[in-house]
Amino acid sequence: MRIFFVADIFGTIGKRVVAERLEKLVAERSIDVCVANAENIAGGHGITSNLLAKLHKFGVSVVTGGNHSFDNQDCMDDYGKDPYFLRPHNYPPDNPGKGMTVFTLPDGRTLGVLNLQGLVFFNEHIDCPFRTGLAAVEELSRTTKAILVDFHAEATSEKKALFSYLDGKISAFIGTHTHVQTADEIISPCGSAYLTDAGFTGPEDSAIGMKTEGVIRRFLRQTPVRFEPSEKSPMLNGVVIDIDDETGKATSITRVYERIQFS
Repeated sequence: MRIFFVADIFGTIGKRVVAERLEKLVAERSIDVCVANAENIAGGHGITSNLLAKLHKFGVSVVTGGNHSFDNQDCMDDYGKDPYFLRPHNYPPDNPGKGMTVFTLPDGRTLGVLNLQGLVFFNEHIDCPFRTGLAAVEELSRTTKAILVDFHAEATSEKKALFSYLDGKISAFIGTHTHVQTADEIISPCGSAYLTDAGFTGPEDSAIGMKTEGVIRRFLRQTPVRFEPSEKSPMLNGVVIDIDDETGKATSITRVYERIQFS
């Protein structure tokens, strides 16, 4: 099974990149299933019901989230209706939606997807991603051998530690949230693929998505500034992972970093 994970889709420009490039990339690289983090697609804050439907239309099978998952009330009903629309699993269970799913391909193969959020440098008081993550992986493994984890976290140390905790029990562990793609992809001796952060899909000429002018002003003055999404220099970030169908072990991991020229 070949998976393409699209890194954090940011704003209008990120949506346009996915709309114009994803279908061709899937064909070029013989992708079987596409997973995408889209917690920033609505102007940098959350996602809407309309944008969720568009992502599925563009070819994204499973949509994951993070600390902005609940920023936009427009999508709250979709968490209960769409089994392939995830928010972090370790949020309190009385929140709408769920944080894990099993996607079935047309040929019957299955992929488990688990979405977790870190604790370090976040203000949210959520459950431990280690304890809840291990329990979720054990539950998913009763249904499928192929399991992908999207860990939406700030600290590299937390990502590395959680990967080590789940190593050998999952197929792939992809970090999101920092919007800067790292170059530390590995496959462990236990057969689990790892990347600290997949980066983001959106405006490369920006401060992790926002216009730099406002961000600079915020640092200089230390007073509130309304940030505006940049629309310069469209870019696609992500990662392609191959998983052995018999064992659920990863056999390859390749970063994707493309600068896009719109037609």
